[in-house]
Amino acid sequence: MTKKMDEMETKNILDEKEESNIQKFFDGSNILITGGTGFLGKILINKLLTSCPGINIIYLLVRSKKNKSVDTRVDEIFDDPVFEILKRSSTKYSFHIKGIAGDCLKPALGLSIYDRKMLVESVNIVFHMAATVRFDEKLKTAIKINVHGAYDIMTLCKEMKSLKSVVHVSTAYTHCPQKTILEKLYPIQNDAKSLMLMAECMPDKLLDHITPILLGKWPNTYTFTKAVAEDVIRTCSEQIPVGVFRPGIVFHFCLQ
Repeated sequence: MTKKMDEMETKNILDEKEESNIQKFFDGSNILITGGTGFLGKILINKLLTSCPGINIIYLLVRSKKNKSVDTRVDEIFDDPVFEILKRSSTKYSFHIKGIAGDCLKPALGLSIYDRKMLVESVNIVFHMAATVRFDEKLKTAIKINVHGAYDIMTLCKEMKSLKSVVHVSTAYTHCPQKTILEKLYPIQNDAKSLMLMAECMPDKLLDHITPILLGKWPNTYTFTKAVAEDVIRTCSEQIPVGVFRPGIVFHFCLQ
């Protein structure tokens, strides 16, 4: 009886050490994350580092801000309390993180030639989370970040040589004008390329004036541009393993 129990206990220990299918999927992978400095981005980074020890490198697309370098901003990410357990259990997590200078407001994500080539050659998995989430954002800015940013990410992904997966983070309210929203991508009347061209060339005052007409039944520029971004994913996803994640309202509780 004792021998049998010992054998069962040993088997349980071995089972606990056995990798899950998700961990196996991430083993040895290089990951690109946009929007990693935001709340959801930090949650994702923490989950990846704590649950998938076989990950190689996580590249974070980060723009310099307020006279802070990319490396400084990446270091500051880990000041968040969400990483406390990670930092207590591992001192080597920083070896898996590398900041890449970029900006979704700039053409081609503001990547240097060297960084773009490196990402194309090495990245296996992409999480596109960068977005402006302000409901009252100017349409020009919302289009540049939410729509053009998605377009530039898909363009980059098409060049990647060893791509396994792309996840585009959207919102549950993307198609809020509809009474029923299914788990599928919907075509929209507004052409994404025309909207991107308008944001690039049209005077601000004129674009502000016609914004209500462009929005139609959408209540704000956020949900509208996220809907257009989903259409970018739909039209640009040929031969790309891409999925869309539509989270609902996200709360950040800070317990003192």
